[in-house]
Amino acid sequence: MNLARGTAVGRRAFDAAEKAVAASGGVLAVDVRDLGKNYGEYDYLDGRMSLHRALFAPGREGELAGTLVHELLHVAQHAAGLPSYALELEIEAHLQDLELMAELGLTPPPHTFARQALDALTKGPAAFVELISAAVPGSPCLGTDSLDDVIDQLEQDLEAARAGRSRRSAKLARAIEADLLSLRTKEGAAAYRGFSRRVRALLERRSSEAGG
Repeated sequence: MNLARGTAVGRRAFDAAEKAVAASGGVLAVDVRDLGKNYGEYDYLDGRMSLHRALFAPGREGELAGTLVHELLHVAQHAAGLPSYALELEIEAHLQDLELMAELGLTPPPHTFARQALDALTKGPAAFVELISAAVPGSPCLGTDSLDDVIDQLEQDLEAARAGRSRRSAKLARAIEADLLSLRTKEGAAAYRGFSRRVRALLERRSSEAGG
């Protein structure tokens, strides 16, 4: 974690997440456990972050730092009231992951998702979006959908969540309801449009710098 804090990208991620958690009056719980193929997760419904135990092995400090800032960005994103699983959230987080690796002078190891993301970035924005979309299927995105399309999809997701009987389904339904309520206001729609534009502009710039 000290490696991440020692970078400009990492300090920015820690600062944004700490402010978000403080504003909510909560505490960010962090678990270290086996996540299989995933390196990190942020469960926004329960406010818990998980990091893959294997990343704490010697020699994987760079991967741990990249994963940490990725998940910390998700903490700040969700606190900003953006649609909970909009594709732009993942696009921004993966770009930040790659930015941190570049600041450290590292190239993501072969056969990792970060390496796939870097390779896709060199091919152009469309290839990068395609890769991220495949990793999180069903995520709405203003880059490819209209706001009405996003709202329609969220309404379908809300119907599915309401059909569930678990506590988690109920939590998910409340989160989607909040997203819909926000997107149906002028301010909420403008905030999402502005965020989407910024992320797409960032993607264009980073792809151009990478040779895409």
